[in-house]
Amino acid sequence: MPQVRRSSVIVAAALLSLAVVFDQLTKVWVRASLHVGESMHIGGPLYFTHVENRGAVFGLGQGYFLIPTIATILILAAIPLIVRHLHVHYGYTLTKFEAACVGLIAGGAIGNLIDRTTRSAVTDFVDVVLWPGFRWPAFNVADACAVAGTILLLIVFFRYGAREVEHTANP
Repeated sequence: MPQVRRSSVIVAAALLSLAVVFDQLTKVWVRASLHVGESMHIGGPLYFTHVENRGAVFGLGQGYFLIPTIATILILAAIPLIVRHLHVHYGYTLTKFEAACVGLIAGGAIGNLIDRTTRSAVTDFVDVVLWPGFRWPAFNVADACAVAGTILLLIVFFRYGAREVEHTANP
């Protein structure tokens, strides 16, 4: 395993743990408070609606348990391999912020993997009505963590890559 800043590992582990715990606690609350299909208006366009997603992202492929489960396991296995590849081939070590993003991504993946393996379905509940008659597909804390971590990490990598190109082009 490549040299990784200890503080980055701590940050990643802390956010991963927080994401999993908060995700699981909110799902326990939703399952205890709302029947499947039941909805509670929170305010504005936001509802909590208990949905059991037996498919993949956005509820696609309902009933296909194995494919999203294997995909999640592969993603979780790929994370340390990618970090190692970046270090070995490019001498790149993740910053604390990048490690935090990786922690959010892994925490989100683990949160939903727990549901898939223990309940054969992911509990989704955040329900947003974008305009009358159109709702964004329900999601959960794990989904939000994984998406936020991915978007932030991509922004950082694109900005870092742009600086590298500028630096090499203009010595």
